[in-house]
Amino acid sequence: MDPGRRTVQVWVPYALPRKAGKARAEVTVPPGGDVRLDYMAPTITFMGGSLGRHGEQKSRGYSAVMVMNVVAVVAVVVLIVIALVAI
Repeated sequence: MDPGRRTVQVWVPYALPRKAGKARAEVTVPPGGDVRLDYMAPTITFMGGSLGRHGEQKSRGYSAVMVMNVVAVVAVVVLIVIALVAI
């Protein structure tokens, strides 16, 4: 690839939206070199992806999904305890 400034765009093909997890990065390619990027698709389909330096990308929405999972598990445990106490 010729040296210079480039725009890199990445996404995941999906039903709706057609391009899920869009991410974009501006990079400078050095003469005789290359640029290493990592792309991380989002945990939640409708969020943007993450594109950037190698080893530094995280999936967007992961923390929110984990919080929702913990809340759901706690709610189920509480409902089971209530049901057992009512018996």
